[in-house]
Formats: sequence, C-alpha cells, structure tokens
Amino acid sequence: MNKQFKFADKQIASLPSNPRNSKSTESEYSDTQITGLKCLVGKSGNKRFLFRYTYQGKKQSMALGKFGDINVATARKVAQKHRLTLLEGKNPKSSNDKLLHMTMGEFFKEHYLPMIKKRKKTWVDDLYRWDSILHKRFALLEYRDLTTIEVQKLHIELTETLNKYGKTYAPATCNQVLMLLKSMTRYAKELGVVEQDACKPVKLYKLNNARTRFLTKHEVKRLLAECKRYSNKTISGFIATLALTGLRRSEVSNIKVKDVDIKNRIIYIPTTKTGKPRTVHITDHLLSFIAVVPLKRSNPYLFASKVAGKPLRCVRKTFKKLLRRAKIDDTDVCIHTLRHSVASNLVSSGVSLRLVQEQLAHASIVSTQRYAKLTSESLKRTSEHLSDLFQ
Repeated sequence: MNKQFKFADKQIASLPSNPRNSKSTESEYSDTQITGLKCLVGKSGNKRFLFRYTYQGKKQSMALGKFGDINVATARKVAQKHRLTLLEGKNPKSSNDKLLHMTMGEFFKEHYLPMIKKRKKTWVDDLYRWDSILHKRFALLEYRDLTTIEVQKLHIELTETLNKYGKTYAPATCNQVLMLLKSMTRYAKELGVVEQDACKPVKLYKLNNARTRFLTKHEVKRLLAECKRYSNKTISGFIATLALTGLRRSEVSNIKVKDVDIKNRIIYIPTTKTGKPRTVHITDHLLSFIAVVPLKRSNPYLFASKVAGKPLRCVRKTFKKLLRRAKIDDTDVCIHTLRHSVASNLVSSGVSLRLVQEQLAHASIVSTQRYAKLTSESLKRTSEHLSDLFQ
C-alpha cells in the first residue's frame, strides 16, 4: 500500500494493522496535504497521529492524539499550527509545553471566549456562567489536571447550591454549566491543551421541559387589563407585546423603533432564534400598548431601559406583580409562559398547527405539535365531535 496519500477519515480507518512479524513496532503513513503529519498504525490496529519536524538541525516529533479521539481535520489543524510556530523560529514542543500548563481560566479568556464570540449568539450567557459559577472553582486549575470525578462532583453539588435568588440551581441550569465545560474541553483537546476529555463521561440530567401550565384566554385578558392600568408604559407594553404576539423575550427586547412600521402595521424582527428574519402583524389591540410607550432620543430601542443605549430585559418582578393584581396563580408561571399561552390558546380555538408554527416561528412543526396535547378543552371538543358523528 502507498505510504503517502491525502489523509481522510475513511482511509485512515481502513489502514491494516502492522504485521505481527514486522521488525518495526508501527507502520508509518504520511499526509500529502500537511508536511510532517503522520499516522502510525500498531500491530493491534491502534492508530495515532504524529507531527515530525526538524528544529535547529535536530529531528523531533510530537504526539497529536489517537485516531478516534481526534479526526483527520483536527490533526491537520494542530499540525498546521505547529508549522506556523516553526516559521516563527520557535520550537513547537516548547510552545506546546506552555499549553500543557495552561490554566482553565487562561484557556477560557484567551482561547474559548474569543472563539465563541464569533460563532455563538448567546456567548454572553456562557461568560456569565463562567464568571458566576466556574471561575472560582476552576480558574487556577491547570487544564490537564481536570478530572472526570471533579466535573461529576460539580454537576451534583450545583443541585444543592443556592443561586442569587436563594433557590437551588435547577437541573436545566446545572446541565447548561456542564455543557459549557464539555464544549470548552472539546475545544481544548482540539488545540492540544489536553489529551483526554474529562467531561465526556459525565451525563446530563434528564429533563421534562414540556410545560403544562399556561394562561387561559380569560387570564390573559385580565393580565392585559392590568397592563393597561399600570403606570410604567414601557414595562407594561413589553409584557403585553409578549402576550399578544408569542414572540420570544429576546426578540421583543431587541425591537428597535426603526423596526416598527405603523403605516403598514408590521414589526420587523431582523434576527430570531432560528437565525431567520421575520415580521409580526400589529393588531389594534397591540397598537394600543405600543402607541403609549415613551421613546428616548438617546436610545434606539422601542422598550428602552434606564441604561443609556440599552434595551429593557428583566421585567420579572413587575410581571409577578401584575399576575397577582389580575388574581392569577403564579405557580410555575414565568415570562416564557406567555409564549406557551399564545400557542395553547390558538390551538384550543381551532387554529391549525401550521399557522401556529408560523406565528411562533418554530423551525419544526414537531415543536408546535406538543401544544395540541396541552388543553383538556380541545380534547373534550374532539371527543364530543366524534360522538356526534354516530348520533
């Protein structure tokens, strides 16, 4: 077999074991795309990537990782990084030693955070989770010293830790912290900072995210009536917009004045969770709330916060206050309940799932179908209709 070829995962996987009677422990193959990138195959069939190079007249090599733990694309990426280090007149092995002793705090700030800022819309959430939960525990720990037991221990202890509201962290929050650690460690492994993924064996908690609590149409009417009476028109308008459109909180928060077209009765949402823009129709009822929202010259957002140039984001306290005024039991009710309520009430009133999907901008009809099961009222009507067929 040709010992030099363009590496690909399928070809590497099909490489034969080094013969048992071979004098060499491993057979060696060279990548034709990245000079110095090698794949060594042992007599048991194990395959590993290696980077061979010459520095100041001396031949040297660096282990990149086992095939299966890393793929060809990752091996090429790391090998190319080492080649660039050589072009700078530095020994990649010395540079790699610095990586091996890098703390998790250094890795997060210098490598992971700059990367997610370019790739992830919600990078601010990851930054908050690092600063508020992970920093004090892992910032000074050398990444290579992170163990699976330590990660598992954190995941369990978080369920017993009080957050800033005096309540223990919910399983979903614990999972989000773990997912951040998992993502960080995968990236650290790609860059050669760690050889093993200590987070991979730790499992996420199983969650039941199907909310059964939603506001009935009568409860929504009472809530909107309290919004009308509330003195702060910015906050009440924000809550009313959520209740009358089904938009996500972040979408309403980021509405700018220039995105509201009163003449054509539409609100333009440039960026949604699915990454696609959309428009929302402005009804007379919605307009009655939007029209009285005070605008600020120095703030481009429709629902402006007290901080210059920033949108309104947290309305939790006022929302709970208005629920109580409307005599609505706020058990298991949060701001996102309003979005669920829009979907549930539309389905209950006979609106097709396809139209509800469009209203909520669900990427998949599967996300919408769960609302067909939420109301006993709709199930009762279906049963009554079935009985009527045979009378």
